[in-house]
Amino acid sequence: MQFGFQINPYLPGATGNPWDGVERVARYLDESAFDSLWVYDHFLYEGGYSGHPHSEPVMECFTTLGALAAITRRVRLGQLVLGMPYRNPAAMAKEATTLDLISHGRSILGVGAGWHKREHEAYGWGEFEPVGVRMKRLEEGLRVVLALWNDRPANFDGIYYRLDEVRENPSPVQRPHPPIMIGGSGEKVTLRLVAQYAQFCNVSGSPERVGELFGIIREHCERVGRPYDEITRSIYTTVIIGEDAAEVAAKRERLGEYIPEKGALIGTPDELIAIFREYAAVGCQYVVFRTPDWIDVDSLRLFSERVIPALAEL
Repeated sequence: MQFGFQINPYLPGATGNPWDGVERVARYLDESAFDSLWVYDHFLYEGGYSGHPHSEPVMECFTTLGALAAITRRVRLGQLVLGMPYRNPAAMAKEATTLDLISHGRSILGVGAGWHKREHEAYGWGEFEPVGVRMKRLEEGLRVVLALWNDRPANFDGIYYRLDEVRENPSPVQRPHPPIMIGGSGEKVTLRLVAQYAQFCNVSGSPERVGELFGIIREHCERVGRPYDEITRSIYTTVIIGEDAAEVAAKRERLGEYIPEKGALIGTPDELIAIFREYAAVGCQYVVFRTPDWIDVDSLRLFSERVIPALAEL
């Protein structure tokens, strides 16, 4: 089992500049047992959301990842996840290719249908479309990105997007292209798109629920003629770790308002190892998580040194 870490939420830290904390943590992660580092694709958090109780600074994801690519050498870099309605998918493909070049082949393209209605409308991007329309945009956008990465020239004529004889240059470092992660647990559409287009899924829930979702992905793979084992089975969650029971209790109290409504995995290293073994038993291969005290490198160090090695062979 491998682990990725998502910086979420951004925090100003001692200097008041959120980048300073991001840079410090990224440099640590690059030397740690973590496989990947992720940032969210948002522009606005005004507070009042599950796990985001207060207004917080937000940095643009591709700019942040480009800077991280330049100061790290090993850790993989991804978006969890890009909202397809926020940008033209051809521009997204160019940005993703540029990130793969800067990072020398360490990028993962994470995409989803988007959910943040207030953010979308506040920035003047138009009315936030119904979920069915956003899912259609997601599929078309994936096809545009793959056409640009695979076809010379690339052409596409869809309902929402089009390409006209594009000879994309340069190509990404990774071949045939950077791995694509599709985030979400929707059984009928999202997981079908995973089976058709992605190299990573990213679902959430209890071990039992996650096992059910992986089974649905397998069924979609069978219908589209895709080997199920080509897809890395990943989950997303929130983690709070403490050295012992007293520290866990203190963090649960101090960070309680940052725990999302759906809960978090909270415990000592041994307790978290036991929980992740339950996920591994239902087929989970990869975990991406956030922790509300990420700016404290000691929490990430404890996880890297005590939890990840114990699960490396799963």
